[in-house]
Amino acid sequence: MFNKTILLIAGCAVFAAVGQAQVTLDIDAQQRGPMVSPMLYGIFYEDINHAADGGIYAELIRNRSFEDGPRFGAPADMQGWSTYAAAPSQLTARLIQPSKKTPLLNAVQHNALQLDVKASPSLPVCLVNEGYWGINAVQGRSYRLTFWAKTQKYQGTVKATLCSQDGSQLYAETVVDGFAAGKAKGWKKYEATLTANDNDAQAQFAFVFDGVGQVQIDMVSLFPPTFKNRENGMRPDLADMLWQLHPKFMRFPGGCFVEGQESPDNAFRWERTIGPIEEREGHWNVNWGYRTTDGLGFHEYLQLAEDLGAKPLYVVNVGIWHGGMTPCDSLQPWIDECLNALEYANGPVTSKYGALRARNGHPEPFDLEYLEIGNENNQPDPRQQSDHYYERYEQFRQAVLARYPQMKIIGNVVAWGDDNPRWNSPLPVDLLDEHYYRSPDWFAAAFHKYDTYDRHGPKVYVGEYAVTNGYGNLGNMNAALGEAVFMMGMENNADVVALASYAPIFVNENDARWRPDMIRFNSSRVMGTPSYYVQQLMPRHLGTQVVEVVQNNPYKDKARRPLTPRQSRAGFGTWNTRATFEATGDADFVHGDWQREGTTLRQTGRQEATLCIAKDTIRGDHYTRTFRARKDEGDEGFIIVFNYIDEKNYCWVNFGGWNNTQHAIEQISNGGKLLTDSRPGRVETGQWYDVTLQVAGDSVKAWLNNELVFNTVLKHDVTKGIFSSATIDDAAGELIVKVVNTGDAATTARLNLRHFTPRSARVVRLAANDGMEENTLLSPTTIHPIGQLLSPKDDSILLHVPPYSLNIVKIEK
Repeated sequence: MFNKTILLIAGCAVFAAVGQAQVTLDIDAQQRGPMVSPMLYGIFYEDINHAADGGIYAELIRNRSFEDGPRFGAPADMQGWSTYAAAPSQLTARLIQPSKKTPLLNAVQHNALQLDVKASPSLPVCLVNEGYWGINAVQGRSYRLTFWAKTQKYQGTVKATLCSQDGSQLYAETVVDGFAAGKAKGWKKYEATLTANDNDAQAQFAFVFDGVGQVQIDMVSLFPPTFKNRENGMRPDLADMLWQLHPKFMRFPGGCFVEGQESPDNAFRWERTIGPIEEREGHWNVNWGYRTTDGLGFHEYLQLAEDLGAKPLYVVNVGIWHGGMTPCDSLQPWIDECLNALEYANGPVTSKYGALRARNGHPEPFDLEYLEIGNENNQPDPRQQSDHYYERYEQFRQAVLARYPQMKIIGNVVAWGDDNPRWNSPLPVDLLDEHYYRSPDWFAAAFHKYDTYDRHGPKVYVGEYAVTNGYGNLGNMNAALGEAVFMMGMENNADVVALASYAPIFVNENDARWRPDMIRFNSSRVMGTPSYYVQQLMPRHLGTQVVEVVQNNPYKDKARRPLTPRQSRAGFGTWNTRATFEATGDADFVHGDWQREGTTLRQTGRQEATLCIAKDTIRGDHYTRTFRARKDEGDEGFIIVFNYIDEKNYCWVNFGGWNNTQHAIEQISNGGKLLTDSRPGRVETGQWYDVTLQVAGDSVKAWLNNELVFNTVLKHDVTKGIFSSATIDDAAGELIVKVVNTGDAATTARLNLRHFTPRSARVVRLAANDGMEENTLLSPTTIHPIGQLLSPKDDSILLHVPPYSLNIVKIEK
C-alpha cells in the first residue's frame, strides 16, 4: 500500500474548471500501490424483472406447464394461452388437477390442459400461446418443440405453427409425428422442429387440431438456438451481453430471490431446480411478483458461469424468508441443503450428488469456491429479514469448512441505512458483502471511501451497487460516471476491495419491477445503459497493480453560492406510509393520494416519495416553520419538506426513515439525493408530533417534540470535476490511466510520465452531450465507447477530456 496522503491528492476532483483549464497528471511508474485483485469485477444475477423466464432463459412458451396464476395463492389459469374456434362448440378447454381417474404427468405437475375437440380439416381449431410479450420469429431460424400429451380416442392430426398475432401470416408449420394414432395410452413426449420463413418479433405459437376427441397437454416448450448450443440454455444475445463484460465471478441466484417471501417454499430450493424440465415444480417468485419455472436452475447457473469464464459464487439461505424464519436451533435441514448443493457442484462422481451432476451432463466438478452465507440478513432490526445472524453464520461456516476447507466464506453486513457497515463479531470471515444504492453524487464522493479501511481486516465484496436516485428514466450518463468514479476508488484500494458486482442486470421492458437495470430488452431487442458500458470497459482495462497519480489544477474553486434559495416553499410527505398532517392553507398535491379532512391533510396510499407542498411562498433564506404530524400506518415515519423549488429540487427531514430506524436530512438536486446528516430514531404509530424547522442560510435545525434532532449545515456538491487513477500491467508492458469528467466543461489533461517511455497510446472514451442523456431500445448506441489514437510526445501525452465522459488511456511501453 502506498502513501494515502498522496493518494488523496492523486484522486482529488477539480471543481468547476474554467473554460479549457488544463489538468496535469504526474504519473511515476515506479511509485506503486497495491496489487489489483484479478477477481475484482464480476456479475450479480437475480431473477427480477423477468430476467429468467422471458429473459436470458431461452424458453419461448409462457406458462408452459399451466401452473401460472394472477398472484401468489390464487388458482392457476390459462395465462399466456388462448383458443380459437369458428364455433364455441368445436373446442372447450379447461385446467384439470390430478385424480385417480386423470393422473397427471408426474407428482410435481399440479395442472394440465384438457381439450375437447370437434374439428375437421376444413374447420380446424387452435390453441395459441403469446410467449413472453411476443415470440421472436427470425427468418431461417429453427425452433425445437417438445411437449407431453395424452389422447383419449383422438382421431386427427395436430400441427405446430408460428404465426402472426392476427393469424393472417404463417411463418412455420409442421405436422407432429405420431399424434394421430389415437391408440396411445398414458402420457407421451412429442418433438418437432419449426423453421421460420419470415421475421416477426411479435409472433405467436399455435397448435392446430383438425380431428375429434379429447387431448390432455402439459409442459409445452419451444427453444430457439441457445448460447453455446446448450440444451435448456440461454438466449444468445443476452448471454453475449454478459460475456462482453468478461466477468471473473457470477453471484447467484440473488438477492431477495434467495430468501423468498410468505413461505420457505418460495425460497430458492436448489434440488427442486435440477433434472428434466418436466420434473421441476417451479415456484412463486413472490418478492418480484410472478411465478418462475425454475428452468434456469442450479445446474444452469453453474453452466452459465462456466460458459462465461466466471467462477460461481453461490448465496445460500440461512433459514430466513421475507415474513418468517426457522429458529436458530433448528437449522440443520438448511445446512444439509447447502452441503448437498456444494457436493453437486464440487463432489466427485462417486458421491451421491456428484453422480447426479454427471447424469445431468457434467461429470467434471464446477469448482465452486465462493459461498455467501445469507442475503442482507444482518440488519439491526429483526423485522428486516434478520435474526441472530452471527449464530446462523457460524453454524453454516463450521459445517461448510469441515467438508470444504478451501471455501471462501462471505458474510453479511448492514445492507441499508449505513454508509459504513462493519462486521460486529470476532468470528472469522473472508469477505464482507456491502450494498450501496445511492445517487451519482454519493458515489463520486465515495472515491476515497476505502482509503481508511483496516488493511488487516476482512476483504470487502461490494456485492450490490448502483445509482438508484437521480438516474433519469432508464439510466443516464450521470449515473454511469458516478459509478465509474466509485470503481476507480475500489481499484485504488484493491488491497481492501477484492470483488465487486453491479446490480441488478436485466429488465424486460414489459415488466419493470426495479429501475435502473444495466441491460434492457424485449422479445427481439437488447441494449446497454451507459452504466453497462462502464461495467464493460473497466474490467477490460484493469491492470495488475495501482500506480500513483498526482493530479494538479491551477484553478481555484468557484465561490460557493448559498444552497437555500431566496424564494422557496415547504410541505410534507411520506414513504411507504400513511400519515396525517395539520394544514389549514392551500396546497399542491405533487405526488400521492392526499385527502383533506377538515384542518388536516392525510396521505392514504403507501407509495414512495409522496409530496404535498403549501402554496404560499417563503421569501428569504432565514425562516422558521412549525408542523404537526402523525404516522397512521406503514413501514416508516413522516417527512417534512423545505427549500422546495420543484419536484426534483428540494430538501427534506425524514423522521423514521429506513424502516423506522433513522432520522435524516437529505438534499434532492435534479432528482438525485445527497445525505446531509442522519442519526438513529423512530416515530410511534398514532402519536402526534410537533416539528420545528429553523433555516438560516445553509444552517438547518430541526426539533421533534422540543428535542433538538439536527443542528447541521447543507452540503455543497463536491463531485463535479476531474477524477483520475492509474494501474500498470508489467507483463503486457501497459500503463492504463482512467480520467472521469463529471462536470459540464471540457478540459485537457497532460499526462506526464516518469520511468515509462511511451511507444503508442490509445484512448477509449464513453461520452455524452449531457449528464441526463440515456440509451433506449430504439436508440441503443446514443452513448457507447469510441476509440481514438493518441500521439505521445517525449514522455507526455495530451488528452482531450470532454464533459460528462469516462476516458481510459492505454499506453504501451
